[in-house]
Amino acid sequence: MNTKRILLSVALVALAVFTSVAQGRKDLRFNEVMTVNDSSYIDTNGHRAAWVEIFNRSYGTVGMEQMFIANKEVVKPESDPRKPKDYLNEYAVKHPDVLYEIPRGDRDTKVAPRTHIVFYADGNTAAGALHLSYALDPSHENTLYLYDVNGDLVDKVTIPANIPANQTWALKVDGKSELTDNQEDKTAWSMRDGTDKSAVTPGKFNTTDLNDNIEKFHKHDPSGIIITLCAVAIVFLALLLLFILFYIFGKLNTMGSNDKTEAEPALAKIADTPASSAGADDEVMAAICFALYQHLNAHDQESGVLTFRRDNNTAWSAKSSLMRALPERR
Repeated sequence: MNTKRILLSVALVALAVFTSVAQGRKDLRFNEVMTVNDSSYIDTNGHRAAWVEIFNRSYGTVGMEQMFIANKEVVKPESDPRKPKDYLNEYAVKHPDVLYEIPRGDRDTKVAPRTHIVFYADGNTAAGALHLSYALDPSHENTLYLYDVNGDLVDKVTIPANIPANQTWALKVDGKSELTDNQEDKTAWSMRDGTDKSAVTPGKFNTTDLNDNIEKFHKHDPSGIIITLCAVAIVFLALLLLFILFYIFGKLNTMGSNDKTEAEPALAKIADTPASSAGADDEVMAAICFALYQHLNAHDQESGVLTFRRDNNTAWSAKSSLMRALPERR
């Protein structure tokens, strides 16, 4: 029974972890794309290439290993009996110029919460896991697709043709886009020319989405006094609650000790009561008296043997003290 419960618990935990990881991958979004890079972002090998930025809008780390980035839509035929994941795996091997599978075991493909990851569209996969297996053609419209490990479409973006060098097609607010019936929201995107208000920001925030609650606090409590008092009050109430709980536990523990101490004289009094007054059977009374005797007189019994340790250095046993002194010669 215990084994079944353990296996069930492990299965539930594994399901929860898998669900949370899958949900995190659904929160990945294309965020900014540059098709012509003459003097902008440099990769780890010191080269400039077109790049694609993806934003993790969730509050947990997301591993992108075994996800897919394609430059055209890849749909598994209904007649194909394979799972979408297996179909995409084989498609990526046969058509690397279309579909790139992010390899496993590279820590660079893990995206921290609310941060970005940049892939280089240079067709040089030997340079690392962040290098796509194809390049982008700036003279034509490019559409990128992001697929989950099971083949589901997570996000897509259409980049206009002939974007000037070192300019990008980017979301107005990081991660602020949704797919409706697999159609992107084009109104969420805009061109960035590198100026202050539309800066090119590979690996950085485009525009931070302001929190309404923070704005309300800033408006009604600019000095922060109210929130400070609330924090102090919460800490004080928590400490007071702990004090009350420890006080109650202490009282209960003391009451239990007192009950145990008062029970021993009562048992001794019962043991001293004559058997005739109890009116019980002699054998029953004898058993009760013997049990009470064993309970009240339970202690270690000495063997009655005394052990003496002899010290060779005492005057009683020292040989030098038992020998006669040599006579003096005159």
